[in-house]
Amino acid sequence: MFDLASEYYYPTPYAASPLLPLILLAMAGQKHSPDTTTDIREEYDYIVDRQARGVEVDLNGASLKVIARKEVILSAGTINSAKLLMLSGIGPKEELQKHKIPVVADLPVGRNLQDHFGSMLNFELSDKIEPFSQKIRKEANIWEYINSKAGVMTSVYGVSNIAFLNTLGINDTNDYPEFELYFGEGAQEVVKHQFMISMPYHKAIYEPYKEKPFYWCLSHILHPKGRGYVTLRSNDPYDPPMIDPKYFSHPDDLEIVVAGMKKCKEIGESEPLVKIGSKLFSTVYPGCENTAGDDNKNFRCMAKSIMITASHQVGTVKMGDPKDPSTVLDPQLRVKTIRNLRVVDASVMPNLPSGNTNVPTMMIGEKASDMIKEYIHCNSDNELRT
Repeated sequence: MFDLASEYYYPTPYAASPLLPLILLAMAGQKHSPDTTTDIREEYDYIVDRQARGVEVDLNGASLKVIARKEVILSAGTINSAKLLMLSGIGPKEELQKHKIPVVADLPVGRNLQDHFGSMLNFELSDKIEPFSQKIRKEANIWEYINSKAGVMTSVYGVSNIAFLNTLGINDTNDYPEFELYFGEGAQEVVKHQFMISMPYHKAIYEPYKEKPFYWCLSHILHPKGRGYVTLRSNDPYDPPMIDPKYFSHPDDLEIVVAGMKKCKEIGESEPLVKIGSKLFSTVYPGCENTAGDDNKNFRCMAKSIMITASHQVGTVKMGDPKDPSTVLDPQLRVKTIRNLRVVDASVMPNLPSGNTNVPTMMIGEKASDMIKEYIHCNSDNELRT
């Protein structure tokens, strides 16, 4: 998959390759009989004597076998890399046996799921300020972005400022951020469709501010102590996996998010913002009526009522010391006890970074490419292009 950031910095002739539609439309997986532990494919085994030999994909209903001459590189993301490994017999033994999948390697695949998540406060603004919902519809703003990649349309979700802070503030000599604050101009479309806030909550919180200018401050925990998991729903590759992120499963995580929400309120009520009409929404979250007026209780209720993920999931195919029973990969990103199989994506991170995961994931790809070239003795890039 090609994302905008990587394509901007890494323009490549392969983006126009006729093979790209094949990859994007194909569904990888390993099929098993629903009644037995016998693999229903008799023609070819994809892991033989603990060595990965290839993959099978479903392309428009047709089975396509891809045989690896060197290595199999799995880069399906934090959720689907774990899913595909388990479908291939690499994962927790009890989980695989439950779905009648032959166990190839008993490894903690799908465990250690982590994410940046939290909740937000909303602030109204002076009626003299043009609402963000109107800005993003203006033809002049649209053309400014198309022609020069500038202006209001360059802001994702209307975000204009980000802060990395901690509960001790300037008194923390370690300077290790605990939460991240996002400040963004608000629009009904964003909170309803992008943040996927359910209709009853959206109506109660935002309906009174329809067509009015507002902004939001989102508090995200950076290093949650709780750990979730990804597991299989069945042995059918087309069944989506079961995901339990275990948000707020550790009490300290809620405390950090609430601390960030308090900082949002402090900033939102500062003199410079008050001058432009900044004022906390007066609407009350459904179910939090009894806590209104008490920030400690109310912010906890709000955080539990509406939880917003940054989609920064990592950790389900953890790399690290091969002797550590919690790891799936060695430091070279190779699946333990399996030859010729690597995983290269955000799932390999043992812990969340103190920021967004896009660039760290790109750097994992950079480092992996160097390790792979060294291992398989590839020709240089210049020789490949001659």
